[in-house]
Amino acid sequence: MPPPQVLVVSPHLELELGGAQPFHAASVGKVMTATLVAMLVEQGHLAFDSPLGRLLPTADIAALPAAAGVDNSTDVTVEHLLTHTSGLPDYFEPPRGSTTAASVKTVAAQPDRRWTPAELLAETHHLPPVGRPGERFRYGDTAFVLLGRIVEEATGEPFNTALRKRVFEPAAMEHSSTPYSDARTPDDLASLDVAPFWLGSHQLNRALSMSLDWAGGGIVSPPADLVSFQRALHGGRLVSPETLRWMAAPRHRRRRGIHYGAGMVTVRFGEFTPPFLRGLAEPVGGLGFFATHMFYYPRQDAHVVLNFHSYGRMNQSFVAHSRIAQVLSTLR
Repeated sequence: MPPPQVLVVSPHLELELGGAQPFHAASVGKVMTATLVAMLVEQGHLAFDSPLGRLLPTADIAALPAAAGVDNSTDVTVEHLLTHTSGLPDYFEPPRGSTTAASVKTVAAQPDRRWTPAELLAETHHLPPVGRPGERFRYGDTAFVLLGRIVEEATGEPFNTALRKRVFEPAAMEHSSTPYSDARTPDDLASLDVAPFWLGSHQLNRALSMSLDWAGGGIVSPPADLVSFQRALHGGRLVSPETLRWMAAPRHRRRRGIHYGAGMVTVRFGEFTPPFLRGLAEPVGGLGFFATHMFYYPRQDAHVVLNFHSYGRMNQSFVAHSRIAQVLSTLR
């Protein structure tokens, strides 16, 4: 396995290790999807409290699982999707006792399969609902497929086109792309310049099946482009400071030290062990399944981007990030 990619940029410190090759950012891309949705809210195309039935055709919604008495078209809102509180099950990590063909356990079994948004949503139709909207946090990708479809309906553009025009270009992400969902055949990815990543023993960086990460990830970026995105986001060039605070505000804890807002993650190192991590800054940003990090430290005006290439190295990535956080805490 290659060495991790590390990029730290601040007014007082710059560190780059492991090279500048583009990498699959995984769910770090959810921050960009959430930003795109928030931009459309600010432009008046929709609202955070808009129900799905006002934004999507019946075909997208009708067969989605729902708790007793729940109508997904009227009871699930954009905010529920962004905050992982929609009550909808996740096709990638389905409820215990359930399986899908687009899950973490099956993605490597059909590496040449291309997934469409409709097919991904269909994989949830047989799953049990998580609960009633707004009552329970359950992280997942289904909600972000729906957000991607909302973007398409609101803009009249394919999601990848809207993302490029409205986020990549204004944020000067000149070398970023969405190759997995743009590809039509495995051959389209044969020459893709992307750092390798693994799920167990399976190398997936040229697997068409990674198209299952549609709108919830799937972005391939060099580390510097992710810094450019954060500079645009936190510099007020994409959404207003008020909207950004709403997105970033922690609402639910996924596990100790990892807190979710509306499409963004806050890391609280003080909840980890050892205890000397208490008092460190709490960065905000995105976290991806393959041990990818993209975080911003407001007080230090610092950016941290990490790629550890594999879910199996997630703990190592947090050890490295905590050490970086300790160094940054000494900077003023």
